[in-house]
Amino acid sequence: MSRAIEAGAPVFHRLYHPMTSRPFLADGRYREYRPCELLRPYILCYWTMEDEVAPDRSGSEANAPVLVIPDTCADIIIRINHTRQEISGYLCGIQDQPFLSVPRISGDEVSCFAVRFYFWSAGLFLNLNYRDTSNATIGLEELGRDWRMLFEPFFCLNRIEDRIALVEEFLLRKLVSMEWKPDLYNSVHRILASSGRISVKEICEYSCVSQRQMERLFLKEVGLPIKRIAGMVRYQNVWREMVSSKEFNIQDAVYRYGYTDQAHLLKEFRRFHGTAPEEARRIAWQNR
Repeated sequence: MSRAIEAGAPVFHRLYHPMTSRPFLADGRYREYRPCELLRPYILCYWTMEDEVAPDRSGSEANAPVLVIPDTCADIIIRINHTRQEISGYLCGIQDQPFLSVPRISGDEVSCFAVRFYFWSAGLFLNLNYRDTSNATIGLEELGRDWRMLFEPFFCLNRIEDRIALVEEFLLRKLVSMEWKPDLYNSVHRILASSGRISVKEICEYSCVSQRQMERLFLKEVGLPIKRIAGMVRYQNVWREMVSSKEFNIQDAVYRYGYTDQAHLLKEFRRFHGTAPEEARRIAWQNR
């Protein structure tokens, strides 16, 4: 089974590495975990978090709103309320605008476990029309009985390694019966290989598909138009370079990523990030 999966797997994850607004964060409340080798083309990471803050910590930095930026991913987020013995969850569709997430305050013992899918892969695991999922959440009950049943054993699995193993066994079974969409993946490859610096016309010509047909395909399988996806990929490449390099030169980035001028880059960055580059870097670096 593993050889068959590996042979048909895309290599997009080697071309593209999206980041959150706090890419270096790893503390007692939030952690990320890499998937197994076979799932890395599809899953960016698993992550865990203390979703709720105890009342006696009210007013601390733990209660501060968190900037969430478009990372071109979709997350299935599971909330385990250990106090009430309840499990709930939802799919957070791909976002194309920034927002502030405010931590919930409760006396309950609550933890979160999430699967973060790349934008090109969620459709392989979820039988949904993604047209209605962008900038929205879909309840776990709408994802199908198999997804609802998957997380019930979490009450008995206290180790994160055991939870990940359970989820990965489930995901690998789904990969065996995956339905590839060559037109979609040819286009995704072109977008990623160009770092988002490409027009819709060029994408469609490369894939030999009409623009109308390609737009329908992207809306159904990804949830956003092609142009918006390419723009977000370009923004994410700029953000990675900006936050990873101490010698980042904005004028070089204008040329490298095909912006009209510096004002164009800054406008696009603020539209997706919600802040100017200086503030964005400050938020990222203070959460190392």
